Order: sequence, then structure tokens, then C-alpha cells
Amino acid sequence: MSPCRLPGLWGSSLEALDEQLHGYRQGHQLLSSTIRLEKDDQDLIDRLSDIAGPLGPNERFVPYITCYPLPSRSYYVVARTWQDLDAPRAGCVRTRSLLVPMPIWEELESVIGLVDLVSKGGESEPAKKRVLVDVGLVSLAEIDPRQGIELVEALFLEDRAPIVVFDAEFPELLTLRILTALWPSFRRNFAVSTFCRSPRSLGRRSFDLVFSPKDARSRFGDWPGRRVDGRKREPVRHPWSKSIVEGVLVAPHPSLKMLDAIGEMSSDGNGSETALRVSLLWEDLKRKSRTSPNAALGLLDIASTRSERNINIIRSLEPVLLNSSRMAVEQMAAPEAWRFLKALVSKLDYEFFSKEFAHSISQSATHLTSLEPEEALSFAESYSIETNVFDPLIEGISAGIALSFSQKIVDKFSRLEDSKLLKIIFNSPRLLREVVQEGGALTARLAAAMSNIGYSFPPSLRNLTLPLLVLDAHAPLARLLLSQGAANELKEHLIHLLRTDSLESEEMRSVLLECAFKLEETEKLRQVVSEMRPSKQINSIIEGLIGQEISDLEWILTSNNLDQGRRQAFLYLMLSKVSRNDMKRLISSIELAKHVFAILDVKSPSHVKLLSSILRELELQSVDALRLIMVILPYLKSREGAEWAQKAVDISLSLSASDISSKKLAQLLNKAADDLSGSRVFAIGLRPSLPVKSAARNVEALNQCKGIARIRLLEAVDEMATQISRRGSLDLPLETSETLSTILWESDQSHRRVLIKASVKLLPYLLNQPNISASPLIAAVFPVVYRELAVENLSDFLSVVFRFGDWDKCKTARRSLVQAFMNSNWRILDLAIAAARSADTTRIFEIVAKEPDGHKILETLNSEIEMVPPQNINAVKHALFDILHYD
Repeated sequence: MSPCRLPGLWGSSLEALDEQLHGYRQGHQLLSSTIRLEKDDQDLIDRLSDIAGPLGPNERFVPYITCYPLPSRSYYVVARTWQDLDAPRAGCVRTRSLLVPMPIWEELESVIGLVDLVSKGGESEPAKKRVLVDVGLVSLAEIDPRQGIELVEALFLEDRAPIVVFDAEFPELLTLRILTALWPSFRRNFAVSTFCRSPRSLGRRSFDLVFSPKDARSRFGDWPGRRVDGRKREPVRHPWSKSIVEGVLVAPHPSLKMLDAIGEMSSDGNGSETALRVSLLWEDLKRKSRTSPNAALGLLDIASTRSERNINIIRSLEPVLLNSSRMAVEQMAAPEAWRFLKALVSKLDYEFFSKEFAHSISQSATHLTSLEPEEALSFAESYSIETNVFDPLIEGISAGIALSFSQKIVDKFSRLEDSKLLKIIFNSPRLLREVVQEGGALTARLAAAMSNIGYSFPPSLRNLTLPLLVLDAHAPLARLLLSQGAANELKEHLIHLLRTDSLESEEMRSVLLECAFKLEETEKLRQVVSEMRPSKQINSIIEGLIGQEISDLEWILTSNNLDQGRRQAFLYLMLSKVSRNDMKRLISSIELAKHVFAILDVKSPSHVKLLSSILRELELQSVDALRLIMVILPYLKSREGAEWAQKAVDISLSLSASDISSKKLAQLLNKAADDLSGSRVFAIGLRPSLPVKSAARNVEALNQCKGIARIRLLEAVDEMATQISRRGSLDLPLETSETLSTILWESDQSHRRVLIKASVKLLPYLLNQPNISASPLIAAVFPVVYRELAVENLSDFLSVVFRFGDWDKCKTARRSLVQAFMNSNWRILDLAIAAARSADTTRIFEIVAKEPDGHKILETLNSEIEMVPPQNINAVKHALFDILHYD
């Protein structure tokens, strides 16, 4: 023998099962255990491991078993209890409880192996892990069926209630047979004890089954369930009892699986005896269906209403249902037969049945209709018809009516509801032909019914009426037929109308347009019409066929059938009518936008206005947007032109250096001069996230600005300082820094107060930037701050630049400047310019001279003296002469 294996649950082998041992130790308690359980689970085992009810004087009992689920449903307990005769007081017991994981318990074929395992340890051996051995299916001793009939019926065939069996002859064998036979969901919740002297419960729920001695009957006075005499031999009271008794009490291997013909018990998730009853009812109805058609309906109900449908079970009913329908037609009166067929069809779901089955049901209905057609229509009047759902009864009635069409049938038709009339007529081509050929009131009734409920005309029958529909009066029926057809029919009818009356009928033209849009065939029809010789009527249809979809726009832009004048007219007509949201949707790519701009006439004010409104709605790449702006910019006037110029500037500032040159950008800046925002230009064009090459290009363009545009920039140098100081490490090229320095220093002449603000923002940042790029900027901003300190203009904002530790604020500034210079890659030339502009060249150079290699640095400057700007060169020369010759 090998360890029990449960594939799919525990891998390749079963883990050892835990157990607990309870007994007397200053009261009944847990003596040993191989597992620590949740509190609720442990409390229940502690309680149920003790005996239920007191024993009588000198009373003895044989060891009994107790089986029940724990509250957490993690484990199922199989316990054996022995009488403890060695305990210091009477009535004590010892109980060994085996904890079986619930998935194993549900699927275990033989319960006796667990009972043997829990018994093997006896009443004294400490708890230990125990391995369940797979012994296969074990035959159990047979029990006299008469002795267990009442118990089996109470368990499975009557309302669920706790059961107590008094004085049973074989309680443990009965328990083993019942537990083995139960299906998983029932077994999971089942609680049983083979011996107790008072009721047992799981919290608020009584045990499902307990066995008790006869003399303990009085303790069950309040028992809420059934009481069964274990010795009494009872006859069967239910027609299904025999099958269950055989499976539970007589079979060598107890099981109810053979009764589960439709898988009800195997799919039962609630552990209800109802699953077994449904299975038994199925077998009963299957036998009766050989002679009773209504029994087949019961089978269909059961198969169709299961929570998990088994298609094979449902399809297995096809022969039974067909035989029942034939019996009904042949044996029942017509009204009764129609009622049966109606009940049958209402229960069918044709997704689960074959086409042959549905056709056979329809043939039964055809046969019944041909026998009594007026009775069939009377049935149809009261029959609920779903318009767009296949119904074999209606199909059969249609075929039967066509075989016996008469004036009486016409009169009957006039009383039918619209949906029923159409459903019956359109289910038979022959019947429809009869109705159209009748040509009287019934034909008009057909058109009205179609209009009322929007019923689809069968495509195979359309050729019967379409060629006749050419005048305004034909429009309503033509609208119905053409709207339910295909593009070919629309095209053919268009050509038919052109040949008949040159499309003069305005109503029929309107029908063609409506149907084209409804059928989503505007493109095909438009192509056909555009190939025709132009005329007022043809252009009218084309205009009507141009919708508000991208495909409509693309057709206008690319059709070879349009000359330039018609193309431009249709394009303007379409785009001038669309909403803003539709404009975004229509012109969704740069290719379309370019094409539109190429076709519309920029010399036409109305066209330019339209192009401007289009451009406002487009979501384009910056480069593409700029190119389109440049197309219309020369033709825009006044405020709108300035607005687009500013927009072009904003876009250009963010583009890469390869997308727009500094010269082109400068032209845009100068064009937008009056409305230019210098702060916005610096905020966009020098923002830290902008690539360095783009920022450098922007600065080069700014330096080319003239007139009002340059004034706007000088007004906003404080924003320039803000953006530079936000860059972290100064990564701008030296040439770019020199240009920015020039703009900054230029603002000293016209916007000094703004320059002061810019310098105070920028200087602290620059003093911590060792890169050479900071050098020209120092030359522009340090003198501004130094001058403010020199006149003792000690505003609060200056305190953020230096930490003053001396009454001479300028001295602190000079030292800070030289210290930053010595720790950087700055050019001595820029330091000299800063010193000269500060009007304190000698004192600044003196500090440099005192630094290591200071004289060498100044001598280098002396050798490059020609590079100092003319306005600063004399101050630098004098300072160098004083220091280098007299030091």
C-alpha cells in the first residue's frame, strides 16, 4: 500500500494529517496536539471531544466516532472516543481527533481508511502526524434495507432536519455507508456522531445525524428534528426510495453517483439533498416521455435551468423532444397541439440545439397549419413573437399558409399585429409573392407595418418591387426597401432613375441620400454620381453625399472626378459647416492639413478666415503647425495677424535648432514686436528643460532683434535671470553667455531697475558656477550689485547675495568675487571688465594679486589688454600698472 494520492489537490503525495488527543487532566482538556488551530476551531474540538450527556451508574459504551467540519472549514474532523475507566471520576473519556484538510475530505472515495487511522492510535498514544494510506475502494458489510429505509428517506427525500436514531443496531456501519455515499458538497457540511446521550450541535446548528441509546430518549424532548426507531422495519414511502437505499445500504461500495445522470450532484455547490431529487426526477420523466409529450417538457426544464448548463445533456434530449412534438400533432386536438408546441418552443434555446432539430419542429408546425390554416392564424394572434429571433413555429405557419392562401386568410391577416403580420409573411417567399400579387389593401397594410416597426425586408425578395418605384409617390416604400438593401441596389436604382426621368424627382433624390447615409454607402454612391455628366441635379446629390467624416474630406481632396473649381467649392462648403470638435476629428493629420491649405485660396478673405479657424483646432507637431502658420501669416491683418505671429514665436522658441534658424526666428520676433512679451520669450526660450542648442539658437535670434522687439526684451531681463538661475549647472555655450551678457548690460541704459532685480537674482547663482560660461555674465551683473552696495542701498534683497561680516559691504563683495574667480574657470578678461564697470578696478586687482599665482594671472591679463573693451581699457591699464610696477 502507498500513501493516498489526490492529483490536482496535493501534488504527487498526501502530507501527513494532524491530530489531537483529549482526556481528563483536572477536567476534560487537550492532552497533546500536532497543530495549533484558530480559537473557534479549537473551542469546538475541545467541546465535541467530550461525551454528550451523563452516563448512568456503571454504564459502559463501545468506542464511537464523531465526524464534523470546523468553523473555519479548513479541516474536517474524524474522531474516535473511548471510555476512560482509569480516570479519578466517572464519565470521563479520551478522544483522538484526526484533522483532514477539507479538499481531501470532499474527494476521498473510502472513509473507512480515516476511521481505521484514528482508531489505530488508541486512547493513550500521544498525538502525532499520521499518513493516510490509500486502500482503494473497501467493501462494506450490507445492512438490511428495511432497517435503514426511514433514515434514508429522512436524509434525502424529506425536508432537511436534524435526525436522531434510537437504539440502532449498527450505528457505525450506517455512518460509514452514509459518509462514503455522500457527494462532496453534502459531505463537506455533514456532522454525525454514533453515540450521544443528549443532543449535539455545532454552535447554533444541530448535528445532522446522531445515534443514541433507547434510554436517553427523554433527553431529546426539545429535539428540533426527526426521531427514528433504529430497530423498526419500515416499508418504502417514496417512489425513489428503492434506488437510494440500494446505493447507500446494500451496494458493496456505497455511492449515489450512479443516480447523477445529469451531473447535478457533481456540480452541487450548496450541499443540498435537492441535487439528488433533481437527478431522480430526471430519470422518472425520461421513462414517462415515451408515452407522454408533457414529460419531455419537464426534462427540458431540468436541463435548461441548471446553474451550469451541460450542452451534451441538452442535446441528448433532441430525439425525445422530436418524438413528443410528433405525438402532440398526431394525437391532440389542434388548439391543444398548438399549446404544446408553444410551451416547447418557449423553453428552447437554439444555441444548444442542431439546425436539423429546429427544422423538424418547423415541419411539425407546417403540417398542423396545412390541416387547419385558420386555426393556425388564430393561434398566431395570441402568440408572442420576437421580431428578430428565429421561431420554428412561425416558420412552419408561414409555409403552411402559403400552401392554402385564400380570401379568408387575407381577412385574418388584416387583424394581426404589425410584428406578427411581417414575421409570418417574410418567413415564406411564396407567401410574400402571394401578398404582393394580391395588390390590394394587404399590400398597403404591409408597407404601413414595415414603416411602423422598422422591419427588415428580406434581400432575396427585393427585386419584386424595386423596379416599380420611380415617382415622388413611391418614396415611402422605396425608402423602406432601399434602406434595408445594399450598395449595389442603391447604385442600380440611381441609374434606373437617371434613365427614367433624369433624377428630376426631388423626393426620390432625397430617398437616395437618406438611404446612402443609413447604409453607410455614401462613398460608393458618391463615386458613381461624380462620374456622371455634371448638372444641377448631379451636384445637388454630391453635396448631399458629403458628410462630416474623414473619408468625405479625403474624397474631396483626392477624387480624380473633380476639377479644381468643384473641389474648392465642395471643400469650403464642407469645412465651413462643421463644429470645432468635428474640425479636430476631420483634419487629424498633417498630410490632410497640408492638402486643405494647398486647395483653399489664401487670396480669398473667407478662405483665409476658414484656414485660420482650422489652424486653431488642429493638434499638430510644433514644426508642422509653424509651417502652416507661415502660409497664412502674410494674409492676416490687424489683431489676428499679431496673435498668430506671437503663436509662431512661442512655437519657434521650443523647436530644435535644425527646425528653424536664428534669422527666421528673429524675423518673427520683430514682426510680433508690438505684442511681444519679453518675459514670455525668456520663459520659453531659456527654460531649463529646453535643449542647449535650442536655447543657444534662441539667444542668437534675440540678439538680432531691433527696435520695439529689442525694447521688449530689455524690459524683461529679470525673467532672463530667473531662467538662467534655474538651470542647475550652467551648461550654455560661452558664446551664448556673452550674448546674454550684452543684453543684460545694454538694459543698464534704459531699464536699470529691472537690471538690478535681474542681477540680484543671478549673481548668487553665478558665484557658484565654476564653468567658463558664467564668466561673461559675471561681468554684466556684478557691477550692478556692487554699485548698489557702494551707495549703501542696502535693500533687503541684497542680503541674499552676500553674508556681510564687515562694515565695508563693498569689501565683502570684492573678496567674494575674487574667491569665486580663483575657484573657477572664469576668464581674467571678464573679471577685469567687471572690476572696471564697478569703478573699483585697483582694489579688486589687489585682492587678486594677494592670491597664489595672482601676479601671473594679472600678467596674463596685461598680455591680453587689447581684448578689454575700449570704454574699460584705461581703468584696467592703470590698475595693472599700479600693482605690477609698485608692488
